[in-house]
Amino acid sequence: MTEIQYELRERDLLAFNDHQLKSVKTLQKSLQRHQATIPGLLVLISIFVWFGYQDSLTAAWIAITGGIWGVAAPFLIRWQTRRKISRMYSNEDKARILGEYTLRIEPQALIEVSKVGESHIKWEDILRIEAGKNYAFIFVTLDSALIIPRATVKKGNIAEFFDEVEHRLEKAA
Repeated sequence: MTEIQYELRERDLLAFNDHQLKSVKTLQKSLQRHQATIPGLLVLISIFVWFGYQDSLTAAWIAITGGIWGVAAPFLIRWQTRRKISRMYSNEDKARILGEYTLRIEPQALIEVSKVGESHIKWEDILRIEAGKNYAFIFVTLDSALIIPRATVKKGNIAEFFDEVEHRLEKAA
């Protein structure tokens, strides 16, 4: 059977949470507000100050503040969100979740082997697979997935593995 072996690191866990946050509408709306709306408002205020009071120095500082806000605020929001997510996992959780994994494809189930033990995931229980440039996620519920970082795959052909998983999922559907 097709098998891959990889290591899951803390940054991979955070990458999955980042992937999940991209679909959260409230966070995306907040990012848009901080990236476009607030800087746009500050630029409008700077134009008013420049034309209304003929104070180009104050207007320039307000416009520069708006530009810096537009660039820096999304990074700060993402950094703060990652910190919150990282604090959600205790050291025991991290010790249990992180480490070496082996995924093996068998006719009835996907077998996950880790230091915690072996678990069988029936093909019917897998919702979908999302493969990206750096990661692949095999979703077993709407908000949890098996995280496969491409960079740490030590054994097996990852493309062949994904093709086989997709084939099994199509058969199970």
